[in-house]
Amino acid sequence: MLLNGVIGRGVSGGGVMAGGKTSLHEHRVTLLVSFALLTYFLWMDVALYHRIQSLQLVGPSPTPAPSSLFSPFTGLSVKMMMLDQVNNYIHAPLANLFDRVTRFTEVFYFITPNMISVAGVISALAAAKVVTAESLAMQRLAVLLMTLRTFLDAFDGQVARSRMGIVRLMSVRQTSGYMVDGVADTIGFAAFLAGCFLHLRRRLLSSKHYLPMVQLEGVDKSLPNGGSSFSVVQHPAKKIMVVVLCFGTQMAISCFFWDRYINEYHILLETPGSRKEAAQTEVLRSSMMWIIMWFWRIANAHALMQMFLFAIFINRMWEFLLWIQYVGFAVLGTLVVFTEFHLRTVA
Repeated sequence: MLLNGVIGRGVSGGGVMAGGKTSLHEHRVTLLVSFALLTYFLWMDVALYHRIQSLQLVGPSPTPAPSSLFSPFTGLSVKMMMLDQVNNYIHAPLANLFDRVTRFTEVFYFITPNMISVAGVISALAAAKVVTAESLAMQRLAVLLMTLRTFLDAFDGQVARSRMGIVRLMSVRQTSGYMVDGVADTIGFAAFLAGCFLHLRRRLLSSKHYLPMVQLEGVDKSLPNGGSSFSVVQHPAKKIMVVVLCFGTQMAISCFFWDRYINEYHILLETPGSRKEAAQTEVLRSSMMWIIMWFWRIANAHALMQMFLFAIFINRMWEFLLWIQYVGFAVLGTLVVFTEFHLRTVA
């Protein structure tokens, strides 16, 4: 804990020197906005839970979607239930609203969803370049560019579903658009993590971090520094690469299993059939189903990236990567085991 604290102060000091001194007012605004967002997400999760309890995903007369343009529950589906809060309650509704208000799908008929995906990749590449800078302001600009990439990722799906006449939020598998979207996400995330590695390598290797002084007994105080001992904290490039790769691996594992379980639960719960309808509704409304889905909402690759972006915004990139290096694998492993057990039980 002491080592981490010293590293944190050293890294923060480097960030302050590079990006300017952060005012107390800025800290307060950040805390206030964070608290407001967490409250909003929690409130909407409770609303989603109650919505699910009165919902039937299949049947001859499915529950109609809310008519409000601003409703985050438009197109409610298994995928939406397992989608992270930032995408579910901010980007997806904004993409839906923007498409309806501007009639983008009809007016700009020549712009394909794949083009929007490519635009998202360009935004991520720009963020990867910007994040290598030492300035905190540039770091926050990189966060803004990655946020734009996230919106474009939501918007390309909105345009694709709108042109196919699909209201429900779902992935249309075995299509070129599905493959392009996956490749675009992979390139964007990988490029951004590479940029973060370059930034950390430059920042940490150029800084020296020391543990507090320790007075050694039996040492002549006339010696330089009075016989005090300094322990140097080193961050070789190899260690930085391992830490970044651990986070990238966690995102890959999370993405693979999250996508797999969305498809499995889609087949299980959203396949029409009168003989299955009662069982499907019972499973959908069960507490265990909600618990598993909620944990996937905060542990999927998109959610992990949102946490990482927030850490970058508050100048805690390295501390976050160190914290999640082992915790992330433990959480994902436990969640995968419980989800597999649940699927086998209810199948």
